[in-house]
Amino acid sequence: MDPGRFILGESDQQNQFEGRLENCDIAIELARQSRQIIRILTPNLEHHIYDDGHFNHAIMSLATRSKQSQIKILVKDSTQSVKNGHRLIELARKFTSSIHIHVTPDDLAEIDNAFLLADQSGYLHKHVGTLYQGQYNFNDKLKVRELIKVFDNAWDRSKPDHELRRLFI
Repeated sequence: MDPGRFILGESDQQNQFEGRLENCDIAIELARQSRQIIRILTPNLEHHIYDDGHFNHAIMSLATRSKQSQIKILVKDSTQSVKNGHRLIELARKFTSSIHIHVTPDDLAEIDNAFLLADQSGYLHKHVGTLYQGQYNFNDKLKVRELIKVFDNAWDRSKPDHELRRLFI
């Protein structure tokens, strides 16, 4: 299925996806169409999804679109991404006022799902964050509202990821 044919805030059709490439294409398209805010809950900054050049171009476009643009990322463990290098981490270091990466609170360490929320209407949701299968919809405000509550609850109790601080020697 081609996610590029869906329009954020208009195309109300729940779809299933399976596979890394489809997962990546959907994330890119949601980020590309977002106009205000992206929220991401991820186990480890999933290299094959969030280190993709097209995805990061879409995030950079959103980050520079306006002063109100926000990209909020909750990650369980960024250690491997920091060690190996990651485009999204470098963007967060450049755009500190619009891209924020926090560590999930300790009491949420057992939560296994992952999602990306675009504005107030689009989502990509994986029930097992390390697998490349789940659902997406470009216009399901009710589901996005529910996931925003989960995200905001965790965000309010999270802390900036200190693994991401650049060391200057």
